[in-house]
Amino acid sequence: MKKISTFIFLFLLIQNTYSQNFGDFPKIEKEKLHRDLDLLYQGLDKFHSGMYWYTPKDSVDFAFKTAKSKITTDLNIYEFHKIIAPLVALSREDHTDIFLPKEVKEQTNKNENIRFLPLTVAFLGEKLYCVRNVSDNSTKIENLEIEKINGETPKEIVTKIGNLFASDGYIKNVKYSDLGGFNFSKNYFYYYGIIEKYEVKFKEIAEPITINSLSISQINENLKKNTNIDKEKAENEPLQFKIINTKTAYLDIQTFSNEIIKKESKYKTLKKFLKQGFAEIKEKNIENVIIDVSKNGGGTEGNEGLLYSYFGNNYQKYFKVRAKTQKVILNNGIDKPIKLKVFGFLERIFANKKMNDGSLERKNNLGLGLMAYKKTPKNKFKGNNVYVIISPITYSGGSEFSNMMYSKGLATFIGQETGGSYYGNTSGYSQDLTLPNSKITIEIPALQFVMNVEPKLPFGSGVKPNYEIIPTINQYINNENVYLEYILKLITEKQ
Repeated sequence: MKKISTFIFLFLLIQNTYSQNFGDFPKIEKEKLHRDLDLLYQGLDKFHSGMYWYTPKDSVDFAFKTAKSKITTDLNIYEFHKIIAPLVALSREDHTDIFLPKEVKEQTNKNENIRFLPLTVAFLGEKLYCVRNVSDNSTKIENLEIEKINGETPKEIVTKIGNLFASDGYIKNVKYSDLGGFNFSKNYFYYYGIIEKYEVKFKEIAEPITINSLSISQINENLKKNTNIDKEKAENEPLQFKIINTKTAYLDIQTFSNEIIKKESKYKTLKKFLKQGFAEIKEKNIENVIIDVSKNGGGTEGNEGLLYSYFGNNYQKYFKVRAKTQKVILNNGIDKPIKLKVFGFLERIFANKKMNDGSLERKNNLGLGLMAYKKTPKNKFKGNNVYVIISPITYSGGSEFSNMMYSKGLATFIGQETGGSYYGNTSGYSQDLTLPNSKITIEIPALQFVMNVEPKLPFGSGVKPNYEIIPTINQYINNENVYLEYILKLITEKQ
């Protein structure tokens, strides 16, 4: 069934590609596209350590074969992108990204003939809302729910354009979350091409309204004239600690990136932030600790374990950390061969061991190892009332922290399903594969992190909240922390 469904999807997608207008970009010879496709396959097959974690190899092979058979004529960059982006997405790994060439993006932004849906939007759950109207239609549509665009529901649209980018496992809400802001319009163009006008049906308006597509320069000009633009800058501190009341502390940890923390946080390191915060928690006999990782997309490996160390006992958090190979040479026989490499010499020799199948697995006793953390902190939290706020943005290291806490039963989770898979991810030491003829770049992750978690959730899902909370459009626009408010209500009810 997987083979058949993949074939049907690719067949319909490619058939539609030829009848769509993606702009007047130069055509690339089909033979060169076939060679790029070959190198893409080799890169994913030989170097991506988790390529077949969710999608079987025979299904991937079948999808590539189908795509190649349908490239029967020369295509421009966007036409080719629409064909290969779903192939990259078969990895079902959000760390696997595809990028158009910089010069193509610049040309697109300057070209008045390439036009987009002039709206920025937000998905709240599976409901789509207009956040900002930068079209030439003056109808008041901000904050209204969109029911249909050109006869299709948001869910139907996301099912199609969501195939253009990867997300972890089978987590659906990430597809919606990733299409917020102007990403919806951009990916709509990547899938449908240039649309002259959009018939948009809003829930609160009886009849559909017509919105003409606009170029990027026109959209930017309308943005400047838009007097409703919120000019208030959001608080830029990635690490925030607050004593909510005599019994409750709140820690907002928006990143695990050492680089961002050093640059943007007054604490300079996560270690210092946690040390000071938990010292105060102990000093003031705080009973309830709230950890907000709803904006945490990960960062520096090890920081998720550092945060976990304040709550849980140490254990082997990874079953294994695996690289499929140390080095590969991609060669289609015509274009210049491409080399992709994982480790440096010292890490390869001393921190990893070579397996019989040629893969490398991390040793437990050197470097970062496989354990949850290195050292038990001084002011470990001894209480039982821990709440973790999660969302589709909770990803990579942010998701791994959530995975450990969920597996060990150390917290109550509030918000929405995490964007990162509960059973692990493929990331780390990503290498860029730039296809020589189209110049499209694919970022391929090299390390598969298989987490040692209790089998509490279906394979391919993220951590699911104990209490699912989805803000209303007004709460979203007003930037209300509805998750924190809900937790404080839960705490009050328990007293």
